[in-house]
Amino acid sequence: MKVIQKYFPDIKKCVQDFNINLESLQSNNPNELLYTHVITEYKKLFLNLLLSVSKEDIEHNNRVLVHFTIEHDISYLFLFNELLTVIRKLFGSLVEKKDFEHIDELNHFFIEHEHRITELYLQKFLNQLKFKNELRLSRIGLMPDKKFMIHYENHIRWVINLILYVQKKEFNDKHPELNPTQCEFGKWIGSATTSYLLSTTHFKVIEKLHINLHDLAANVVSYCKRNEFRPATLIHLMQRIDYYSLEIGNEIAFLNEIEESAKDPLTHLLTRRLFNKIMLNKLDIAKATGREFALMMCDLDHFKLVNDTYGHSIGDIVLKHFSKILEETLRKSDYIFRFGGEEFMILLPMTDREETLMLAQKICDVTASKEVIIENISIHYTVSIGTISILVDNKTPIEQDTIDRYIAQVDEKLYLAKERGRNRVE
Repeated sequence: MKVIQKYFPDIKKCVQDFNINLESLQSNNPNELLYTHVITEYKKLFLNLLLSVSKEDIEHNNRVLVHFTIEHDISYLFLFNELLTVIRKLFGSLVEKKDFEHIDELNHFFIEHEHRITELYLQKFLNQLKFKNELRLSRIGLMPDKKFMIHYENHIRWVINLILYVQKKEFNDKHPELNPTQCEFGKWIGSATTSYLLSTTHFKVIEKLHINLHDLAANVVSYCKRNEFRPATLIHLMQRIDYYSLEIGNEIAFLNEIEESAKDPLTHLLTRRLFNKIMLNKLDIAKATGREFALMMCDLDHFKLVNDTYGHSIGDIVLKHFSKILEETLRKSDYIFRFGGEEFMILLPMTDREETLMLAQKICDVTASKEVIIENISIHYTVSIGTISILVDNKTPIEQDTIDRYIAQVDEKLYLAKERGRNRVE
């Protein structure tokens, strides 16, 4: 160490030379450090470590520095680059002076510091990462209606298990599932049947992020099993995993918002506001594949009479009753919208004219055969349905006017069904 102490003035000069004079706003809270203040304080701690002499001081100052960087979210890459900059500047200065006598000792000095910093940073970073994920789990647990966040819970547990695998350093085959299709979260992605969500960019982003995350995890496990164990590589991989995990959480939150706004509060069917977005998507698909799809518009016959006779609360029960008929009669791939009042719109992907008419007639027949019984009241009602088939050619513009034109066409067919006596399909 006496040899190294000879170069302390040079090391100090190198650290101070690449310091930046940072100006910052003054915080009103003395316990809150703004980031520019954090960096200034960090550089002091960094210099204290490099100028430490005794083994005890080195260990203490190393703990203080690493704890500070973790606490204030200073990345390992920033820390490593600071060390690398000092090394390069110092060695460059020594080369200019043609002072090569103690290059090996100095190199060993910095390698030892890098090793100590990296080892401790990995430990503290993993502890912090585990705590953050446990905190995320507890917050989700407090949500009254988790919706898709219940699947994100499974994902977070998987991340915690990966952290524990690295922390335990046993490096056997008892690691989390590495196949992205076989973990609990991946199984949900693969089996999800909520068709209006599958078509959103958010769901597609989640799929991509999840595959990338598992690719990183496979590298973490593979790296841990090697004889040569470099904490710096694990820090980088685990930081990327945390980034992808947070991005997945953000996208899941968006899906939750879509789910919240997309559902009609009374019938729990899709709302009209989502119709245009899905129609644009289906028009694109139809144009690319040449496959037709269909629209079906339903309107309950004489529904105003039901409301006037029994009241709106009974009318709401009838609407829910009909919604249930639609869900039970139609296919999982079909999109069912409450379009307004007693009107319902159904979008049937890759469905020809004949199949559309068959499904519409089935809805008509089932509705006419059912009744709504409330205490001593028995209500029979019927439905009129208009249908159109849509075949998109290359000249068809994918725009709002096109959608409006199709809505007008199916509405005309519904009006025709009403004109011709109701309780029928056109």
